[in-house]
Amino acid sequence: MNFLFRVIFAGIILLTISSCSCTYYVVRHADKGADGLLTQDGFDRADDLWQELADKKIDAIYTTQVQRTQQTAQTVVDSTGLTPIVIQSFNTPDLISNLRGTSKKSILVVGHSNTVPVIVDSLMVSPQGIVIPETDYDNLFIIKVSRGTSISRRLTRATYGEISQ
Repeated sequence: MNFLFRVIFAGIILLTISSCSCTYYVVRHADKGADGLLTQDGFDRADDLWQELADKKIDAIYTTQVQRTQQTAQTVVDSTGLTPIVIQSFNTPDLISNLRGTSKKSILVVGHSNTVPVIVDSLMVSPQGIVIPETDYDNLFIIKVSRGTSISRRLTRATYGEISQ
């Protein structure tokens, strides 16, 4: 009986692990000024981002070393108490590797106009045709990866905050 219990328990654990899902919230940094830092509109948008994610139980935050990505994530950092994982902006492959290997369930990723499309394509495992214009800061890409007997991926494109000009 003890052996049978262990086999059943191991099966339940494996089923639980294999059926896990993960949701990635991928955004470009908020509105930047001529100095490369967030403008007041950018700080307002960062607050809007937290309002959008407040009920999502974010358990990991990834930013680049560039201050505007960290400023964009700061309200989420302050509200969750999480320490962001900082990846060099030129090392998107390392970021993607970290994202794919994480055991976290609800992840915020703050990138740049040239890295967000690559991140989304990589997590979706196929090109999504995303182009982010230089003045576009309101995109929120939600990628849900579900693991069960097979892996399914779903991309939802949303916006948050004021509409970008």
